[in-house]
Amino acid sequence: MKFSDLFIPRWRNSNPEVRIKAIEKIDDINLLKQISERDEHAMVRDVAADRIAKLAATTKITE
Repeated sequence: MKFSDLFIPRWRNSNPEVRIKAIEKIDDINLLKQISERDEHAMVRDVAADRIAKLAATTKITE
């Protein structure tokens, strides 16, 4: 854990496992899209994409 991790949102934590746990609580589709496109770890990107799909299944998303 980096000292800077204390001052940033959990979804930006240096530890991918912490980011994954944080993503499971995020309901902001735009933020999830950013994470799914930009995170450095494939697993984090996949979890964010899965979260988007899960939210889309429960609510109608129009683009």
